[in-house]
Parts: sequence; structure tokens; C-alpha cells
Amino acid sequence: MNIRFGICGLGFAGSVLMAPAMRTHPHAVIAAACDPNEDVRTRFGRQYGVPVYAALGDMLAAGGLDAVYVASPHQFHREHVVQAAARGLHVIVEKALTLNLGDADRMIDATREAGVHLVVGASRSHDPVIRTMRHLIRSGEVGRVAMVNCFNYTDFLYRPRRPEELDTAQGGGIVYNQLPHQIDSIKAITGKRVLAVRAMTGRLDPARPTEGNCAALLTLEDRVAATVVYSGYDHFDSDEMHFWIAEGGRDKKPGHGSARRVLRQLADKPEAQLRRERYSFGGPVSRAMEQGDEGRRQPHFGVMLVTCEYADLRAAPEGVLVYGDEGVREVAALAGRGSFGQGDTIDELYDAIAGRSPVLRDAAWGKDTVQVCLAILESSRTGRQIDLQGR
Repeated sequence: MNIRFGICGLGFAGSVLMAPAMRTHPHAVIAAACDPNEDVRTRFGRQYGVPVYAALGDMLAAGGLDAVYVASPHQFHREHVVQAAARGLHVIVEKALTLNLGDADRMIDATREAGVHLVVGASRSHDPVIRTMRHLIRSGEVGRVAMVNCFNYTDFLYRPRRPEELDTAQGGGIVYNQLPHQIDSIKAITGKRVLAVRAMTGRLDPARPTEGNCAALLTLEDRVAATVVYSGYDHFDSDEMHFWIAEGGRDKKPGHGSARRVLRQLADKPEAQLRRERYSFGGPVSRAMEQGDEGRRQPHFGVMLVTCEYADLRAAPEGVLVYGDEGVREVAALAGRGSFGQGDTIDELYDAIAGRSPVLRDAAWGKDTVQVCLAILESSRTGRQIDLQGR
């Protein structure tokens, strides 16, 4: 069985990250794509040999699909998921699921009523390292999980951005774009829900007026504690603490402040144009991704330490390091059938359709993560702990 996908949105996630993964996955076929940008969709259609459309409705009306990958901007996720579900199509939707709980409820209802599967494609929580840690804990080998610490420093806020990507109300900044990777990884590893949040966020650059740093303490079920630390200000780079392997799993050279320098050097060019040139389909990042996975190690999302009853766990370049009573050993990663991350996301949908295993990261899961993100913002604004039980 192959899943015939229509890609909705040919930005960085849809055309640069997911499309190459679909092309090489043994159970995925790119059957169509849609995007309002005529130039991008035309080039994509030519390279992938598929019909392209200006709008999702046109692509759905043409038929021939089993599933839709929704990679449109956050504010359109609800509309696009509901349209796909109404046609009886399964869905992978990029994180964050949406920006408010009302829209999340509508998406839950739409997929449930249509009897289709939805997978939230927060790719870093699909990574082999997360699956391997989850397996070690669920097997009982390392005992009860007690604490998870996530720590990531990147250049996220200084990569070229469209205006709405710097507006929190429209899903900009780190809270909706980066923290879900950490929150979803914590939930996947522990198998626990977040019950309470205490957080502080910061906006350190008036020229980029959205959250760029966060420190949060999460209380999970069964007295499991987790910390979420993230900074996207392009100063320290936590890949230094991860063997100088980049998030995507490729070797990396130090480049502290390089994203800021690029923005300064190209200040005479509109930032949205710079983003299109660098990150859109056919740009330099896209061409690099098309080179495939040769020499690639498993991806990661910063430094993650998991404290369990009998051992501590940490990601290694090819697996998980287990720090136990007798010293340190490495457990090989449980790899999926396709490319790391995006391929594993496809696996989750395929396994659900084939009846092999239920979806873990479904619409209810996505709503729960959005609720944690909203609680982080509320806690930072009010200075109070936000209790999520009963909400």
C-alpha cells in the first residue's frame, strides 16, 4: 500500500523538508501540490512531475489522493484540515496544530466525524532518538522516568522571516514554532500529560518583537518534572554540546552570530525576499536537502537529558547513551522506514492506515501541546503557575 499525498503549502516545510522525504519513502507518493505562489508551484510541478494548483479546494476537487500534508501558515491549519477531512482524506499537519483551542476542537471533531487519521508532524518528536528513549522507558529496563531536561540555543529568530513570523498573535516566534518540538518530545518519551506550567519568556530585540527565549518548568503526571530552555538569538549554539552535529543530523562548523551578519549585510533587501531566495523551493537550502541522507546522522533538537530510576539517557550521534550503574553504553537508534524525522512522520500515518498501530500524535495530542504553549505565554505574562487540570 502506498499513500498518495497532496502537499498543501510549498514553503520550507512542504517543499524543502517533506517533499524529498516523501519521494524516497517506500510507502509515499507525491500525487499533487498546491500553493498560491505561481512561480513556486510551477517549478515544483515541473521537477516532481505532478499537477499543481493555486488553492487546496482545486487540488481536492481533482481527486486521486489518499492524504493531505498541510504545511500552510498556522492560521490556515483549521480550514485546510477540515477541508481535507470532509473529502475523507487522512492528514499530516505541521506543528503547531493551530493557535487556539477552539480551532483545535473543530479539527478533532472533523477528523473524528470523517473517520480519518490525523498526525501532527512535529518532526523532532518523531526522531529515532525519541522513539529509542521511549522504548527503553516503556520496556522497564531503565526504571521509572523522573525528569527530562531540554536545552537548545539556536539562530532561529535571525533566519530571514516574513512579517507574520515575528508576530506572536499570528504564530510567530519560538513559542509556536520551536517549543512544540520540546514539549512533544517530553510527552512522547514519558507518556505523560503536562499538568502545570511555570514559565518566563523574553523579547530581547525590539526589532524582532516576539518571544525569542524561554525557560519553563513543566509538571507532568506521576510527579515527573521537565524543563524547557530555548533561545533563538544566534549567540551561543548548543550544537557545540552535541558533537557539532546540526539539528538535521549533518556535520556542522561553528558559526556564532552568522545569521545576524547575513541580515546586516543584506539589509538593503526586503527580509521576506531574502527568505524566499534562501529557503524556498529551488533555493540553496532546498538544493542541499535534495542531496539525500548520505553521511547523515540522526537528527536532534538540542541537548536532552532524561533521568530515570536506573539510568540517565542522552542522545548520541547514532543512538542513545545510557549512563547506568556499570558505566556508559550506547543503544542503537530505532530507525524508521524513511528519512529521519519526516520519514518517521509518514510511518506513523502509514501504520495507522494499515492497522499496525494507532496514531500517537493525533489532533487531541496537538490540542494538548497548543494548551501548553498558551500556558507558557500566560504564565510569563502573569507571573503565576498555570494549572491545566480540568481545562
